[in-house]
Amino acid sequence: MPLARKAALPTAAVAMLACTLAFADFAKPQDPDAAALCGGERYALEGPPESLTPAIALTADGVKGAFLLDTGATRSSLSADAFSSAEGAVRSASISLPTFERGDFRLARYDAPGRGGSGRLGVIGTDFLSLLTAEFTPSAVTLGDRPCDAKALRGRGFIPVSEKGFFSSDLSTIGAGLANVPVVYLRLGEVRAWAQIDTGDGDSVIPHSVDINEALYDRLAASGVRLEREADIGVLTCEGRESRRVYAVKDRALAIENEGGEPIVETMSFRLIVKTANGCGGIGAMATPAAQLGASFLKLFGTIVFDPKSATVWIEGKAGGLQAAGFADVQ
Repeated sequence: MPLARKAALPTAAVAMLACTLAFADFAKPQDPDAAALCGGERYALEGPPESLTPAIALTADGVKGAFLLDTGATRSSLSADAFSSAEGAVRSASISLPTFERGDFRLARYDAPGRGGSGRLGVIGTDFLSLLTAEFTPSAVTLGDRPCDAKALRGRGFIPVSEKGFFSSDLSTIGAGLANVPVVYLRLGEVRAWAQIDTGDGDSVIPHSVDINEALYDRLAASGVRLEREADIGVLTCEGRESRRVYAVKDRALAIENEGGEPIVETMSFRLIVKTANGCGGIGAMATPAAQLGASFLKLFGTIVFDPKSATVWIEGKAGGLQAAGFADVQ
């Protein structure tokens, strides 16, 4: 094989080449899956690219199938049909999650009203996810058992959201009357409230839909936010189909922040859906203002890391930086 010889370049040419390479590296899009931010095992997302809810392939008791990763569910479940079991029963099963050998699952039928996703083998809720670190990117999820390096994530531009009282591997720290579900904070005008991140809510009919309870609706109306009524939407709940009021806000952006008011991202493209009280519980039954974000917000956030061992959620925040700099609205 002939040897490759190095050609010496003038100093000015070397400097120009270095600048060109640096600019090219800055300009090219970064691979969100290039390296796990907190370590762990990488799982490709299952389903079509347009799917909003994140699902990965896992094996339970030797059966392989798609499992929804649902931060809005506090109980993991398995398909009653796949395991020929009665709905509502509890099954102990081996599960191919990092550090897990077995777990207890409720048996469910996912094609029933409000359960979503026929053909799904199972749902991994926060009873399991609160024991793992989970990094969500647009194409994969990385699951591990170690907490993240806060300094390293801050250095990469990620914004921390404290989950104190809301989401943690230590259930004794969860506030009274609250579910072990991660949150961010939203702001509309002068009104601010916490909002659960529900990765199991596939809000494809109205992307960036924000479920709000009656208490938050009343506070927004009283603050002077102009709420424009649109056509109601039918939704499936644990009690069957119900109709919910939909509102547009044309004159204000929806801002997502952390607990200290640090901006993460904002958008003008969103709708508010009033979630009234029913027998299913959740924010609809709460007397204090609360909200819930659908899975479409994952795309708005970019990369998001759930770190329950440190009671922190980390969000990339790049979209918010673009907004602050005066770029076009993030859709």
